[in-house]
Amino acid sequence: MNIAIFGGAFDPPHLGHKFVADSLIEKKIVDEVWFVPVFKHPWANRYNKKQLAPYDSRVAMIGMFISDHQKIAHFKDVSFTYDTLIYFQKKFPQHTFSWVMGTEYLGRFDDFLAGHPKLLDFHFYIYPRAGYPFEEKLLKKNMTFLVNMKEIRASSTDIKAKLNDGTNIENLVSAGVNQYIKANKLYI
Repeated sequence: MNIAIFGGAFDPPHLGHKFVADSLIEKKIVDEVWFVPVFKHPWANRYNKKQLAPYDSRVAMIGMFISDHQKIAHFKDVSFTYDTLIYFQKKFPQHTFSWVMGTEYLGRFDDFLAGHPKLLDFHFYIYPRAGYPFEEKLLKKNMTFLVNMKEIRASSTDIKAKLNDGTNIENLVSAGVNQYIKANKLYI
């Protein structure tokens, strides 16, 4: 089976995440999408990810919107992309694994390669993110830009800011995620 690992903080998971995963399945680009929430963020200091919601809360929220051919998978270590891919490839050698990421990571991909040049052994699917225009010159040989996919505007960072401002987030997260955030007083 061809499985795309969708790694991220998912803090909180939003409808943009769901749209990307659903699109990969509906367009038959992959057979399954496995959401892998960060357990220990490797770039916590660099990208201000020190205060993530509890891991179990992020897992619970993802579980509220996954659909057929999607699941939550766990890698309970520092969540470097390469280490995560290797872990799943070794654990499930019968499958082929790829990674899903937004265009915001294209400009940083050389940093990833500096630490793990064998990332080029895995395939990456790149989806368009608002504020991060696609630059073809940044694509590597192991990457596919998902053309004809609508640009993802939702951002977990923006959602948290809206929650702090008291702005309604119903159009950005599923109803279940919205209720979970309120019930557990997350991000306020």
